[in-house]
Amino acid sequence: MLAQHLLNRFQLAGKLGLGTIAIGSFGVFLFFVHTCLVLMYSMERSNLDGRRLADNFYIRRIFRIYPLSIFAVLAAVALHLDSGAVGIQGLSHATSISTGRILSNLFLVQNLIKPGSIVNVLWSLPYEVQMYIFLPFLFLWIRGRRNALRRLAILWAAAVVVAIVHRQVAGTFPLDRFWLVQYVPCFLPGMIAFVLPHTPRLKSFLWLPFILIQVCIFAIFPFIQTGWVLCLLLGLAIPFFGEIKTSWLRWTSHHIATYSYGIYLSHQFCIWLVADILGGWSAWIKFPALAIMLIGIPIVLYHTIEKPMIGLGVRVAEIWSSKGLAAAQSA
Repeated sequence: MLAQHLLNRFQLAGKLGLGTIAIGSFGVFLFFVHTCLVLMYSMERSNLDGRRLADNFYIRRIFRIYPLSIFAVLAAVALHLDSGAVGIQGLSHATSISTGRILSNLFLVQNLIKPGSIVNVLWSLPYEVQMYIFLPFLFLWIRGRRNALRRLAILWAAAVVVAIVHRQVAGTFPLDRFWLVQYVPCFLPGMIAFVLPHTPRLKSFLWLPFILIQVCIFAIFPFIQTGWVLCLLLGLAIPFFGEIKTSWLRWTSHHIATYSYGIYLSHQFCIWLVADILGGWSAWIKFPALAIMLIGIPIVLYHTIEKPMIGLGVRVAEIWSSKGLAAAQSA
């Protein structure tokens, strides 16, 4: 997505023949698979059950997602920035932003109210947050079940059918507000990867070519239906790949994952600074400055906002869970 936004903002996408290919969107689809898988493992490690599991999960995700997204929205409003203003892809100066639009973005419900995202990369977060509502229940539905894979296969097929039907009637209110159903087939493969046994038959160095092949397929057939199938193939394939053992690659992957949320939310601000504020400067200054900001700002955001709020979320969740356990024992 970062690459696509850079190409679009600096008008390089059309020159390279990439203007109509939504590679960034496919990156989001792959992230949906990954985040669902990671959250399944997280809930498994919690050793919680029932309502305590759900409460713990919701509290921790709220503290993980909302603080930085709220900061991004307020920063854009304070700087009078909006996405899509005056026909520019990405952030640019806006004369005014309505209060309702600001509130919907702060609560990450802009997909339901339809005012659009102030920071355009926020478009995917409402779907992610709304999918969180169902994940604890789905986890409990498959945990310890011998037929978990069959359940998920049936659910994925049903989700595809619902999504296809929804596309036919999505132009009518209120069905046009529930676009989440289009992305459920992208989330569920993460659960499929979770229930499949880990049998590493493929070398880890084949992982990158596998992903690149998927990207090329989506580039040729850039439709959400293609994304559904490719996400399913990804979920089925993950357990067959061995873990990366190269130390420098593990270190790099770990740090990219650590700062990925900050990169995701801040890169449009970095692009705006270079394209607008430093627009008249030499490329020899602009692009090194862009590289420094793309690396430095996410690091600062992680250590000043993300990490402290994640820690606070863990503590709040533990306190809440302990109160719930005490209440259950005294009942």
